[in-house]
Amino acid sequence: MTGATPLNQLTRVYGRNVIVSRVNGYNIIHLDNPTEEQIKQRMKEVLDSQIDNGLEDNCPLCQTMKGQPCDIVYYEQ
Repeated sequence: MTGATPLNQLTRVYGRNVIVSRVNGYNIIHLDNPTEEQIKQRMKEVLDSQIDNGLEDNCPLCQTMKGQPCDIVYYEQ
């Protein structure tokens, strides 16, 4: 993957009212009705490069994705 999904494609998938934060080439897609504080925390994690910390060392796909811009989706639980 060479970059995050273009915003116009995200609105086709998630709807016109989707909340998307674009940070350092990542799209953070908020489908869980987060608070402003949660959105800020998620953005901070990307800015602090914490987003790659959860990728497993023994997973070839995870290693391919590490450091590459992609979409990060938070779903309602």
